[in-house]
Amino acid sequence: MYWSVVNTQPMCERRALWHLEWQGSAAYAPREKIIRVSRGKKIATSRWLFPRYIFVFISDTWHALFSTIGVARVLMTGDKPSRLPERWVKEMKLQEHNGLITLPKPKHRFKIGQEVHVTTGLLKGQKGLYQGMTSRQREIVLLETLGRVELASGLLSVKA
Repeated sequence: MYWSVVNTQPMCERRALWHLEWQGSAAYAPREKIIRVSRGKKIATSRWLFPRYIFVFISDTWHALFSTIGVARVLMTGDKPSRLPERWVKEMKLQEHNGLITLPKPKHRFKIGQEVHVTTGLLKGQKGLYQGMTSRQREIVLLETLGRVELASGLLSVKA
């Protein structure tokens, strides 16, 4: 018995969870707490921590996962569902408070307005101004040539 992962159909996490639990499978889909601003007010809401992925506790019968409503596929290793490290799901559940995981705020390497340049990727060599980080861990930069872009974390350095 172990934890594995299923990939859901688009926008079907809630449906897949319900059907997995209805079939008797233990399923877990962590949600993260996010704060968004709407009309000048901060609103606490949540979203899936891993969109389209659900952790499922596998026992001796797992073939029903393939025909579960909302499930697109089961992540497999050979002819069996992939096995997650035992502590993984347990540690995620320990981070929950009121059913939601609050991710630590990332430490910003740059200050807003600081001059930076892209060090790798398609935009290598582009210069711009750092604008902060999105809730999805992407860095926002105002580039001289393209304007506002979002880049994966780790592609920037201080302008030399």
